[in-house]
Amino acid sequence: MAAPVRPFRLCSRHQEKLPMALELRIASYNILADAYVKPEWFPHTPADLLRPRGRQEALARRIAGLDADIVCLQEVEPDCFAALQQAMEARGYSGVLALKQQGRPDGCAVFHRLERCLGHRAHYFRDRLEDGRISGHLALVVDFDVGGDRLRVACTHLRWDRPDRPLEQHQGMQEATELLEEFVRGDPEALWVVCGDFNAQPGEPLVRAFAAAGLLDAYEGRHQPTCNANDRAKAIDFIFHSRALRAQPDRLPELDDRTPMPSVTEPSDHLPIAARLLRP
Repeated sequence: MAAPVRPFRLCSRHQEKLPMALELRIASYNILADAYVKPEWFPHTPADLLRPRGRQEALARRIAGLDADIVCLQEVEPDCFAALQQAMEARGYSGVLALKQQGRPDGCAVFHRLERCLGHRAHYFRDRLEDGRISGHLALVVDFDVGGDRLRVACTHLRWDRPDRPLEQHQGMQEATELLEEFVRGDPEALWVVCGDFNAQPGEPLVRAFAAAGLLDAYEGRHQPTCNANDRAKAIDFIFHSRALRAQPDRLPELDDRTPMPSVTEPSDHLPIAARLLRP
């Protein structure tokens, strides 16, 4: 039997004049596409933990355990999405997947258990590869009605680029700028949440661009490493939100350069991040 949908806390004596109170949990998680799993890249992980079916089952348990109203996932392949969809539907969630272009095997997905979803859009960035083709990276934007207000959630996986590349040429920065200009600044009346794998760390220009656009970092002052690719622990996963919302971020498990990822308890090379967002 499907789990009941947990409603927002929405209340106001003067609904026609005052914004309604809101409380929800949102999570973001790069789940590691099977296409990018090579045993030599994960020397500290037993081979049986890298098998697709076992990881899919472990991912479903890990995601369900987050108990989030909205879950934004990156590096999601069609087979994995189908498995997660089956598991999450039994818990009262609906999901949507948008794949990258240019032959990439993965994309972004959003699962939610909210009653009023207004639709979704996959926006493909216009930044180009060295050979002139568009990169194929995207932002998946899903809209919700929360007590008469429009909540817009953008899930993205910004493209990694060399840190020494000039900002005006940096592809991740180009994608971030496009997302902010065409969506967040283009719809300032909406409540916004922008989250995902940014492939950048706190304090770097790409991350600062989201604050400059008027969004708040849910983990500001509380950042912990979210992955340790290439034996270097770093925080590259983010949840940004409109200033009208207040965030209570989850504390993450301890992660250092040598922590095995994936592991028995963590089925990806990233940790999921989550926060409770409130509007009094």
